Amino acid sequence: MSAASPAHPQPPGATQAAQAERDVIHTARYTLVNLTPDDALRQPLHQITRHTLQGHTKSARLTRGDGLHAWLAGTGYGLCLPVSSDSRLFYSSPLPDVWRNAGPMRVETALQAIAGLAWKMTVDEVSRTVCFVPYWQLQSGVVRG
Repeated sequence: MSAASPAHPQPPGATQAAQAERDVIHTARYTLVNLTPDDALRQPLHQITRHTLQGHTKSARLTRGDGLHAWLAGTGYGLCLPVSSDSRLFYSSPLPDVWRNAGPMRVETALQAIAGLAWKMTVDEVSRTVCFVPYWQLQSGVVRG
């Protein structure tokens, strides 16, 4: 073989394995630290957490908006402003009691479950806002306000 022949191709995982080896450092004799950020650091809505929501009493009325705000706390994301009558009704509707103490689960899963099947969650990564749009608006293209 001549020196000008192309190098042998690497197996698909070889480059990733080599990269993974470089992303670990020794900080002590038996301690290795991974320099690659966890998934929850790169995508805060993927973090797993639990929440206990408390009103002043069991009969205190918590809303879906309260639940959504609680689950988004600490993620760096916020809720879209309720600009339509549908979204104002959505945020002010009662939060089921089962959500007073929920988790552990991923934040994005909890948000969609609180919203329910009639609402589609959308995330704007640039402004870090989470919005909910009724599925009927997505299907018909009609926007009520």
